[in-house]
Amino acid sequence: MSLISATTRAALEEILETALRPAPSNWQTIRFGTEVIGHIQPDYVDTIETYIANAETPAIVRFGEHLQLEKLSPYLLSQELQELAEFLKKEGLAPGWRNESFAWFDHLGHERFRMERAAFRSLGLHSRACHINGYTSNQEIWLGLRSPTKATDPNMLDNLAAGGVSADETLLQCVIRELWEESSVPRQLACLVEPVGHIHVSRVVEPKGLHDESLYTYDLELPSDFIPKNNDGEVANFIKVPFTQAANLILEGALTPDAAAVTADFLLRKA
Repeated sequence: MSLISATTRAALEEILETALRPAPSNWQTIRFGTEVIGHIQPDYVDTIETYIANAETPAIVRFGEHLQLEKLSPYLLSQELQELAEFLKKEGLAPGWRNESFAWFDHLGHERFRMERAAFRSLGLHSRACHINGYTSNQEIWLGLRSPTKATDPNMLDNLAAGGVSADETLLQCVIRELWEESSVPRQLACLVEPVGHIHVSRVVEPKGLHDESLYTYDLELPSDFIPKNNDGEVANFIKVPFTQAANLILEGALTPDAAAVTADFLLRKA
């Protein structure tokens, strides 16, 4: 028997169905070969044009009505794109700078370039993240309250652990790292995570950028006496709530958009 009502289930399904939203039609597209891989809001275009005009070997060029990434080797393209990222940072268009690189993969799964993760949103490039649902056999789920100093979604509820996949990480390495950093889950327990799915999300975020990300989702059943503790300062507190209450928190808008989608998917499967 379902723990949540048909009305609540329909609302959770709608959250998943609307998680992937197209970029506004007036945003400038970026292409790699013939594929559209990024979108830039109109207010950023002049700054990008300034970079193109002044860079000795720009990584991105004007090509008709769109911007085109140069077809260089991954190493050389990454070097040039990091210079673009530094330029955007200087112009105040790469908020949340982390000194951490994300990698971009083509449709064949090849890494074609990497650059500072903060610039991915500014350019609307596709990134990857891992989200872990921590739950108990008593039909309860752990949620973390994001620190008030977080650059994105401060003071909102998140999954037990979640984070972007760095350029040199595998998905499982990211999962194990995030579980330890954010909630002190030891490695021997973290290795028991169950890969369950993938959710593609896309939406405009403030300041104006495009958050286009693959959320790789995992479930982890935790011992009833396990109490998560944060190690990296990114989580202010944790709460453990029944599945039904978690559904209400989602519908109240208490969770980050990404965590809401991941938790909605979990509840539709488990509740």
